[in-house]
Amino acid sequence: MRILVTGATGYIGRRVVSAVCADGRHEVLTLNRDVEKATSLMPYVNCIHADSLDVDAVRRFAPEIVFHFATMSTSRNDTEIIDPMIAANITYGVRLLDMLMRIGSIKLFVNVGSFAEYRLGTEKVKDAYLYTATKSAFRHFVDYYADLCGFRYITAVPYTVYGGKDTAKKLIDYIVESLSAAVPVKMTKGEQVLDFVHVCDVVEFFRIVAERYDEVFALPQGTEFHLGTGVGTRVRDVAEMVEKAFGARCNIEWGGLPYRPLDVMYAVAPVGRNSETVGWRAKMSLAEGVKVMAEKYC
Repeated sequence: MRILVTGATGYIGRRVVSAVCADGRHEVLTLNRDVEKATSLMPYVNCIHADSLDVDAVRRFAPEIVFHFATMSTSRNDTEIIDPMIAANITYGVRLLDMLMRIGSIKLFVNVGSFAEYRLGTEKVKDAYLYTATKSAFRHFVDYYADLCGFRYITAVPYTVYGGKDTAKKLIDYIVESLSAAVPVKMTKGEQVLDFVHVCDVVEFFRIVAERYDEVFALPQGTEFHLGTGVGTRVRDVAEMVEKAFGARCNIEWGGLPYRPLDVMYAVAPVGRNSETVGWRAKMSLAEGVKVMAEKYC
């Protein structure tokens, strides 16, 4: 398959590109804000500039599948963040869809959502943050262009992803860093129950989508895949797991930070559909993942 990837230098995106290119069965084109960085990270694929949305280059490539990872993810909700966030999470995505409409080769669009779009449960979208509100809004544009152009789309919803190295710190990274912190790391009370899923398992989902394209294509329009383990763990308990694996005490000031006004307090992925439809399930438990982290740090 010919796969177009946005956000290809990101935490999940760059790993997905590597995974789908591994066996040489797929061709990949990436859209990037920093082409030089993308080329250095992924010299085995063609990388072009994202902002230009080079229609001719993409038309020559004729993508059949799109993995849309590009996003601006932030906890901010101040006035200054509104315009850049809408530009990144809505405007850019709509421009991408418009380009794909004019090219006409796309068969499957894989949108990437957030578990915080489901603050009150997965039965209905109810956003927790301004960031996720933009992600939810973008879904309507995907649905519109899918009807207009006749392509299929699904939405992949990663839960609390961890593992590997990234420039943006994850929740577990802050917990691990507290082990050697001279000053206590401020966190919330740690009562949230979250579904921690290893990045390698998340990447495997996208690889399977490319491999089992025909099965994915036959799914109902807009099918959601919630990418987690199906097991929830309280944040405080995660800290205890880290302490046990690393053999050291966390230096955390629990309750040093307030919860955000609409913070997600419970987010565990409903995983039944995943194995039934595409044969994917998370293989690494949180305990195993924390152990792997400890082995790599030591």
